[in-house]
Amino acid sequence: MMKSFKRVICAVLLVAGLCACTKLDVGKLEGSWTEQYDPSVLAMDSFAFYTFDGSNGYQLHVYHALGGGSQDFSGHYDLDRKNKTITINSTISGEGDVTYKIVKLTSEEMAWQKVGTTYSVNGWGTDYRHFVRSSK
Repeated sequence: MMKSFKRVICAVLLVAGLCACTKLDVGKLEGSWTEQYDPSVLAMDSFAFYTFDGSNGYQLHVYHALGGGSQDFSGHYDLDRKNKTITINSTISGEGDVTYKIVKLTSEEMAWQKVGTTYSVNGWGTDYRHFVRSSK
């Protein structure tokens, strides 16, 4: 009984360790993404559309729903595949470069958590960023 329990624990630890070592598939980053959240929790008054070119450049189109205007920005990003982070040249926020841990990256969904912060619904749109693939 004890041997079986130890084997199960070892198998669980092995699987958890292998999952933590998965490489970041940066090819999934390329393309257009829309920042999106559950509207019952966070009603955004603007819409952000990012396009990542795969060569460390991005375009950002922001549409302000309340004012009806829009703005376009461009910048660069750096990926650290080992640490699964993305650093965005964030001249639009006045903060300079901002680094996020990529907590999810699939072909249809992406999520980032700002390095040095912990997940909280109150941090949606600032510390925690959630994106879905855009057809734009």
